This record gives sequence, structure tokens and C-alpha cells, in this order.
Amino acid sequence: MNGPTRVFAMLALLVPAPGWSAAAPVPKTAGDSGPMPAGSTWTGELTQRGGGPTGFACTFKVTKRDGEKFEAELYEKTDGFELTYLVSGTLTPIDPKNREKGFKIEFKSHGARDVKGTAEILGVPYTGEVKGKKIKGTWKVPEDSPFNNLEGDFEFEPKKD
Repeated sequence: MNGPTRVFAMLALLVPAPGWSAAAPVPKTAGDSGPMPAGSTWTGELTQRGGGPTGFACTFKVTKRDGEKFEAELYEKTDGFELTYLVSGTLTPIDPKNREKGFKIEFKSHGARDVKGTAEILGVPYTGEVKGKKIKGTWKVPEDSPFNNLEGDFEFEPKKD
């Protein structure tokens, strides 16, 4: 190719033809600016029914976001024991056309650390909603667990500095 033909061929690759549109790639962190960005910390309470302690003071810290997916640490403490669950899940708009309606949150415990005075129960699903400045939902130990009678609620708000 001679000089002008080469320049035209390069421009044809960079400029979309009429009727076509070019879109910028969407970064993986596109969903991070929602109500739960990476690094955000939420505090609140978790209740438990079915045995054992009935309430826990909690801290929920989002450690990683990748669009709708997230990872977090859920610290739970009550008289006599404490632990930090490692959880992962998703945060999706209830109505994709109107984010003001809030978000559906689903996550599951897959690991634990700093366990003191108790044993962890893994594979517990949590479901709820994020509306305004609150995360509110329920949890229940799966039926195939020996602790399947345990369930409860949770409610978190952004940590106040």
C-alpha cells in the first residue's frame, strides 16, 4: 500500500462507518460507584432464631467489587464468641431502568477466620435489599446442615466515622 491508501485504511479502522456506532469498553469497576463500593464499611445487627445467641453486633466490609460481583468480610460478635465470615455475592438493581428502587443483594459464606469460642457454619445464603443507606435482609442455614434450624435477619448502615 502506498502512503495515502495506508492512511485511509487506518482511518477506516478507527472511524465507524455511517450507521455504525463505536462504544468505549466498559471498565470492570463500572458497578463500583453504586451503594456498596469496594472499601465501604457497614455496621449493624444480625438476629438468630432456632438456638444459641439471639443477636450479634456486625461489621460488613466490602473488600472487592467487579461490576455486580463483590467479596466482603462479615464480622460477628456476641457474648462468648466472635468470628469473621468471608462472603461473596452479587448486587443487582431491582429495576435496571430505575436504580432509585434499590438493589437486590445475595451472598454466601465460603470461609471464616479469627474464630473464637464457636465453630463456623459455611454455605449460608443471605438475601436482601439495599435501599438508600440500609442493607436489610434474611439468612437461613441450608437444609442439609445439622444446624438447619438456624435463621435470622440482618440490617446494616454505613459506618459512621
